[in-house]
Amino acid sequence: MKKKKTVKKLKKKIAVLETENLSLQESVLRAENNSREKSAFLSHMSHDIRTPLNGIIGMTGIAMKHFDDKDRVLDCLGKIDSSSKHLLSLINDILDMSRIESGRMVMNHERMDIREVINGCALIAESLLAQRKVDFVREFGIFHHPLLIGDELHLRQVLINILSNAIKFTPDGGKIFFQVKEVSAGDGKATYHFEIEDTGIGMKPDFLEKIWDSFTQENSGNCNGYKGTGLGMAITKKLVDLMGGIIKVASKPGVGSKFTVEVTFDTGIMSGIAEKENKMESIQERNAHLDGMKVLLVEDTPLNMEIAKFMLEDEGIEVMTAENGQIAVNIFNNSPENTFNAVLMDVRMPVMDGLTATKSIRTLPRTDAVTVPIIAMTADAYSEDIRRTTDAGMNAHLTKPVSQEKMLSTLEKFYSV
Repeated sequence: MKKKKTVKKLKKKIAVLETENLSLQESVLRAENNSREKSAFLSHMSHDIRTPLNGIIGMTGIAMKHFDDKDRVLDCLGKIDSSSKHLLSLINDILDMSRIESGRMVMNHERMDIREVINGCALIAESLLAQRKVDFVREFGIFHHPLLIGDELHLRQVLINILSNAIKFTPDGGKIFFQVKEVSAGDGKATYHFEIEDTGIGMKPDFLEKIWDSFTQENSGNCNGYKGTGLGMAITKKLVDLMGGIIKVASKPGVGSKFTVEVTFDTGIMSGIAEKENKMESIQERNAHLDGMKVLLVEDTPLNMEIAKFMLEDEGIEVMTAENGQIAVNIFNNSPENTFNAVLMDVRMPVMDGLTATKSIRTLPRTDAVTVPIIAMTADAYSEDIRRTTDAGMNAHLTKPVSQEKMLSTLEKFYSV
């Protein structure tokens, strides 16, 4: 009897060990698969990042050797610009996915005009097709509730991601259809249906099953020789999910693909047209000429300092520079009151960072210390980074790389003669 109990216990222990062993084997297999995927991704990213970098470095070298040939230099600059934008899009994809997976991606609920959103996306698509022989067909319905509350930035990103895919994988002679319609409305909400269909190379059924996975790309012929991060569709799916929407795809090899997105937005209670007209009037009333404006530019990287200084002085703005936050505080404190109309402040700097410098300026015993606009100009781009600059006492936030247009439009908001 005792022997039978011992055998029974032994069998039970063996069964437990076998289960644990199986679980360990599965864990090892998952770890190995993850390791392979990570290695493949790093190899892929290394290739994709080095490709535009090679273009930037190579074209810069050619331009320097032919600086007296204006046409050659302009051609090189155009290619450098294109490669830079491609590199930026790769970096943005990686950062976006990181934010989404860490739960730090927050959907905004702001007023927007759906007509402006889709027309803007269509114009971008048409510009990308300017040198191509692909028909782009808009099919926009009647919008009874065009003024909505939603996340305009991320809605644009979703639509442009899908449109970009259609453009990349549709050969010359093909067609792309961009359809938008309002399908239902009621109780302060409106549901919109977005459809992007192409006559491109299409996708195989086995790839469709994993199209929303991170770092996946189909190894089929690519019409335009373009390679991305393999994150575009994963990001698109996650953004649509965060909006509470639905995204579907249907595709056949050699026939084309069709993506459909449906999102329900709040219509809110807003006199949107009147607000837009008032906003336009206020913009027109602003002094768009920044001649004579005085700006304290705080930046520790010489190249970034040179670029920003040129952008400002090109518009007739007087610029004084500081290499770190401590120097900026000293310059501001030792200048007569109201010397500066604005401060452009980097955040990560040696000696004293931009957040500490801003707090120091705000506590100085002078009237303009509280009123001077301080604008963050930093590579810190997440929502929590923006919140930190606001908490420190900054009035606005510019994310690097900063375009001249964005910088000047921001300064205009705080400047009047």
